[in-house]
Amino acid sequence: MDISLWLIFIVIAIISLLPLTRLDLFSVSKKYTYFKYLSIFLFIWTLVIFLSFVISNSLVLYFLLLTTYPLVFVLTTTVFLAIMSYLEKQVSRIFKYFLIGFLFVELFIAYTNHFNGLMLDIPYQSGLTIEEINSANPGIIFYVHTIFCYLLLVISMGLISFRMYKRMIVNEDFIPFIVLITGIIFGIVVNILHVFFFNFVLDPTYLAFVIVTSVLYFIFYIRDIRLILKMNNYQFILDNLREMYLITDQNDRILDASTTLVEKISLDLDKDLKFSEFIKKIENQAIIYETGKELESDYNPKKMYLHMQKKPINLPFLKYSGHFYLFYDETKIQKYINDINYARNHDLMTDLYNRNYFEDIRNDYEDKENYGFIMFDLDGLKLFNDYLGHRAGDKLLFRFAEKLKLVSRDKDYIPIRMGGDEFLLIIKEASEMIIKDIIDRLKEITKSKDKLKTIGFSYGYSINKQKKSTSVVLSKADELLYEMKKDREAEKDKLEKLLQKRTDK
Repeated sequence: MDISLWLIFIVIAIISLLPLTRLDLFSVSKKYTYFKYLSIFLFIWTLVIFLSFVISNSLVLYFLLLTTYPLVFVLTTTVFLAIMSYLEKQVSRIFKYFLIGFLFVELFIAYTNHFNGLMLDIPYQSGLTIEEINSANPGIIFYVHTIFCYLLLVISMGLISFRMYKRMIVNEDFIPFIVLITGIIFGIVVNILHVFFFNFVLDPTYLAFVIVTSVLYFIFYIRDIRLILKMNNYQFILDNLREMYLITDQNDRILDASTTLVEKISLDLDKDLKFSEFIKKIENQAIIYETGKELESDYNPKKMYLHMQKKPINLPFLKYSGHFYLFYDETKIQKYINDINYARNHDLMTDLYNRNYFEDIRNDYEDKENYGFIMFDLDGLKLFNDYLGHRAGDKLLFRFAEKLKLVSRDKDYIPIRMGGDEFLLIIKEASEMIIKDIIDRLKEITKSKDKLKTIGFSYGYSINKQKKSTSVVLSKADELLYEMKKDREAEKDKLEKLLQKRTDK
């Protein structure tokens, strides 16, 4: 073999040996296991070809070249199993046993070819050269071997090409499909030229295997984020990481996640989980949001609040990408925001909504009908403060607030402390009967045998039946309230006398 062929062989051999330098990459997923074996068998074939060029012993050369046929079958079978595994298609156990049986038959026929001539029609004789062996007429098993190997390759290449074609259509991802088809066409052309036009010194089947498998490795290396992460020693993550992360491929399958995230939500990375399934799985544990607008107004103390940022992982030569999700645990921040909002919208003494809250929501009622306002004013708050102290006055406010909560419980009512001793109850669907029932219920539950524990109050109400403004409805209720307050002066006098007696004791 001249120097130019040696140079070509060395280049091809180096290409075939490259995957062996990083066999650990194929451990990132079970679907790449067979590609590890494919790399090893391709190396063995490279070694066999090299030895066939340098060994002069005709007996060793004879059996070495016959070994090529079962080795090609092993490689073809491994390509088939590797692609089926990559595509996540099951191969039956019976068919695998058949392949193993076929291999043993080929081995037996190859190593007894001297007697049967079933693989090559040439018996061993002293002084055989590599040219004589390669130019020998094929036997019947050679044709069976060739047909079966090509059948497996056609199925394998057809399936992987169809998958790449579908991805090209869906994702406009044309580079992998074109590269794969180019590699397959190259392999076919080289073999046709070898059979019909020109006898290559280098085995064209070997060249085709190296080219096609190299194309497959190239496609997998640039398209599978797991391999990129492995090759880059997770530098990408380290460069982007602030807290928890999760990585998905182009099909949104979860490939990796930070230890913190795995531990917090008990994520099982061994399961083939999609991102949408992950979100559904943790909806009882956490609230995931990208913007504050997505959050519900009510804070949920039983859940984590995870602020998510989504970043594409752009892969070379591809129009689609995987995704890198960052999660920031903002549970404490959301609690602080909730506490601030609560303090802003609630009266801290009575735990009712306050006037700020009313001002925030009053516009919601401008275009509505049939809602009602009931205004309340307590009897004698100043008297309680003057005679019994402000603590007693605070207790009066608190007790009335509790009664308003009781009336509003399980109802579509909103109790509000407007300030001082004034309260407001909003009824979203109001009627004269509903308001009468509320007033009667309040009168009943504010009574006590101890006259000083009875809570006296004035009230006024208004129902919006004609889409009046909230100001008009509120003014009407307030007007009726003050009319009642004037009529209750006698009740206040009685209360003051009771307080005087209590303080004189």
